[in-house]
Amino acid sequence: MRAVTGLLLLVAMAGGVWAFGYWEPRLLPVRVIEVQGALHHHSSELLQKTIGERLTGGILTADLNDLKRAAEDLAWVGKASLRRVWPDRLQVKVEEHKPAARWGRDGLVTAEGLVFHPRTGTVPAGLPMLEGDEQRAPELVSRYLKWRDDLMLAGQLIDGVALDARGAWRLDLVSGTRVELGTDHIEQRLTRFIGAVAQLEAAGQAEVVDMRYSNGFAVKWAHSTETLAASPTDSTPAVQKASVVKGAKGKAAARKTVAKTKTVSGARTAEGIKGPKTAKSIAAAESAKKTGATKAVKPAAPKAASGTGTGAGARKGAPVTEGSITDRKLQAQTDRSTRSR
Repeated sequence: MRAVTGLLLLVAMAGGVWAFGYWEPRLLPVRVIEVQGALHHHSSELLQKTIGERLTGGILTADLNDLKRAAEDLAWVGKASLRRVWPDRLQVKVEEHKPAARWGRDGLVTAEGLVFHPRTGTVPAGLPMLEGDEQRAPELVSRYLKWRDDLMLAGQLIDGVALDARGAWRLDLVSGTRVELGTDHIEQRLTRFIGAVAQLEAAGQAEVVDMRYSNGFAVKWAHSTETLAASPTDSTPAVQKASVVKGAKGKAAARKTVAKTKTVSGARTAEGIKGPKTAKSIAAAESAKKTGATKAVKPAAPKAASGTGTGAGARKGAPVTEGSITDRKLQAQTDRSTRSR
């Protein structure tokens, strides 16, 4: 008898659960999904639709944890929370991701270092690009935020920060300058660069600034070929045709040397060379070689020509050249032959 009673009780309970599950959504349905929070990249309608499609049961049996995961699966939703509001309302509160930078070509990263790839919406304009291993995203974002503030005080804006597989850091500035920081002493090297920004801007447009030197840095200037050598500390810099600047004095001396060295009609002249050639003198010399012109020779004292005085060198004080001496000899022979007749 007891066994039969127990069995009947179990059947009644199972029937009650089934009846409750069947009738509860019909008697106590969720009629309203209320979305709270600022949404910039998703509409409230999209969020309501997503939760509604995932919803099973009524106001009492709805699985709020499952609905929370459905809301957070949306690309721009960072955090979601849900609660029941009697008799027929679900209240959803969401917080969207706030991207601090782009991550690679199609991703975004938050200030906390969370990388996400939005499937909908557009990537905000004006964000710098961070590149590196996703596992080191928090470190990349942390350094970017710090360096952004430090460089802004020097009048520079960051366009990108990259960390390669070797652990070498690189900065790309909005001005078009690339700064190589290497793998060691990153903060000290960046501090040296910031201290030299004013000198670099005064000297010209730097294309690459290599800070991987123990006592100075190498600069590749835009549209420049001046080169000075130096020895890197951690690796051979990939900067060709660069100028090594060691402090303000070294930079000033380098600019002075370049300013004093000029190219004139294919001939290179500099201070310290006696009798520098000019374009005019070089052209005259080349013309003389081609025409075979003779060089004038100044005599010790002019001589009067014999005969009638109409010869080429008869004029007093006229310069005597090899050509004029030949003319006088011919004139003298002519005069002698005339007298002999």
